[in-house]
Amino acid sequence: MDSHFDEHLKKSIPVQIYYKGLHEQIGRITAYDRFFVEVEGTLYNRKIFTFISRPGY
Repeated sequence: MDSHFDEHLKKSIPVQIYYKGLHEQIGRITAYDRFFVEVEGTLYNRKIFTFISRPGY
């Protein structure tokens, strides 16, 4: 899964973020680790949120 985040970080590909199936945000990953993904300054817990490549990228 980290290779997915790494590709988005390196290529600045936006992700859509979902919480319990509801859309929360669209943005670019600015950092990540085992527990969190940072999207434009906001931390999202990897166990709680779902990250999907934005269509068209």
